[in-house]
Amino acid sequence: MTRTDSAALQVVLSFGMGVDSGAVAARWLTEPASRDFPLDRLTVLTAMTGDEPDVTRRLVEQHLLPLMRDNGVRFVQLSRTSQRGGYTVLDDSRSPRRLITRGPWRLSDELRTSGTVPQIAAKRRLCSLHAKGDVLDGWLGDEFQGSPFRHVLGFAGEELRRAERDEGFTAIGRIPEYPLINDWGWDRHRCEQYLLDRFGEPWMRSACGYCPFSAGRRGRAELVERWRAEPDIGAQALALEYTAMALNPRSKLYGTVAAQDLARSHGLVDVLAAFEHHLRRQHWSVYEVRRIIHPRRHDPTAKGAAWRSVRTVFTGSRTDAATALAAMAAGGAVTDEYGISRAEIIPRTGGFPAIEMTLALAPAGVADKERPAFAAWWERLHHQADLVPPVALAA
Repeated sequence: MTRTDSAALQVVLSFGMGVDSGAVAARWLTEPASRDFPLDRLTVLTAMTGDEPDVTRRLVEQHLLPLMRDNGVRFVQLSRTSQRGGYTVLDDSRSPRRLITRGPWRLSDELRTSGTVPQIAAKRRLCSLHAKGDVLDGWLGDEFQGSPFRHVLGFAGEELRRAERDEGFTAIGRIPEYPLINDWGWDRHRCEQYLLDRFGEPWMRSACGYCPFSAGRRGRAELVERWRAEPDIGAQALALEYTAMALNPRSKLYGTVAAQDLARSHGLVDVLAAFEHHLRRQHWSVYEVRRIIHPRRHDPTAKGAAWRSVRTVFTGSRTDAATALAAMAAGGAVTDEYGISRAEIIPRTGGFPAIEMTLALAPAGVADKERPAFAAWWERLHHQADLVPPVALAA
């Protein structure tokens, strides 16, 4: 379908609340010549992760919501309903008054109960798919029932690969469009400058306060300043990482850099204080963590997929949980540089498949979880463990 053929269709702008989609929204709302449709055919659509920083709320409420109200633009705000999925409409209005950043589910809820952080090694933003992609697709499917509509995404001029990947997804009748790339030729810097000129202040990139994907070379400095301005946001990042690292020491939030290290190296004393206050308020658990590390499919000597089993074996005060850990760990528990106590029960065995088992102390709330086949694999491999020499845990 050509642009001329689609001229009469409804237009949906996926509004991530950041620089790029913010520039598209601002220009469309203030410059009629920048669009080929009337604003009564536009729907601005947002899915909330539940962990957006307050600066995002303020910028949108102060600068964009008044323009939406003045032009009667429909603004739909969504959230994932629960861990099981679904979506909840937080607001659907042509006169929006506030940004509702928290719904019945938050991405941090999923991370906290699973004892994980977003996985940057996989280079796939599965967290964004759960919190945003699934939610947006669900609403679009219900709204248009397979009928065609123009779906506009704010990919900047340098994001050609993202646009190419997105263009192949047409299962819900969408006709994807990328005005920043194909029509305006605006890169991220041009979008930032446009918003600065239009509103008189810098527009912050929209991301969860703990997001590792936005914390590259340039984003790291912005993340630190965001934590400095909103210490609770930084404390949340440290708390999520603390639990994840208790269950897996290799789960530093920013790859080789831990969130605690980032806060300490930049003197973020308010963030560290808020983090410690958070830990003092928690109930604590001792978790039994077992892993099976399979060989790579086509190379039996190389590490492949790792399966994890987590089981809560004690919950109480921090003091009582620490006492329980010490009693369970015949060889004693060790507290690392991040204040995390754990005890190695079965060192990682050599060869593949390998197994390992630890007991770890962390805030309560991680759900017991293991895949159906785990128990059978573990029983078989555990009996063989004495025959295989151990290797370093960090291998």
